[in-house]
Amino acid sequence: MNLAECPAGARLHLGCGAHYLDGWVNTDGCAAPVIEGHVGRPDAVLDMYELHRLPSARFAHIYCSHVIEHLYPSRLHEALCHMYRALMPGGRLTLATTDIEGIYYHRYQEQDDGCFWEAAIFGACDEHDHPFDAHRNIFSEEKLMRHLVEAGFAKVRPWTPEQYPEILALNDYAVSCRKVSVLLEGVR
Repeated sequence: MNLAECPAGARLHLGCGAHYLDGWVNTDGCAAPVIEGHVGRPDAVLDMYELHRLPSARFAHIYCSHVIEHLYPSRLHEALCHMYRALMPGGRLTLATTDIEGIYYHRYQEQDDGCFWEAAIFGACDEHDHPFDAHRNIFSEEKLMRHLVEAGFAKVRPWTPEQYPEILALNDYAVSCRKVSVLLEGVR
């Protein structure tokens, strides 16, 4: 799919992996991403470092779950600015990403999911995995809010999966790892 041909008001799912949202344009950096044994089928291949390819003011909603932690810190602002530019006025960017405080309290201190606190911080990968799997960033609500405001979002607020039934039904990391996720939404 050519992203420039998306109709005005389309909904974009960035970094879909194997989590496909019906009625959305699903993109991933890999043509056939594998998540927990499931193979994804994105509508378009789009590397998060190539968001300049997104058409301007085209999308009513962008959903991006547990993707921005894979970006180099020096490229985060650029990516968020491209997401902002791709949204129509009044459009929403709904983000979920790793939460350093949630990881500390719910995985390290309380030992929920025991040893998986390191995977939440660094990504569940080893030398045989794709480089996209490694985490290069980690957030707190305050830090992510600051980044969204710096990218141009005037209105930033927390969100819950219950607000979006299709996201809740998707049961991706925004839902299944809610205790260790920052969930913020920016409105253009």
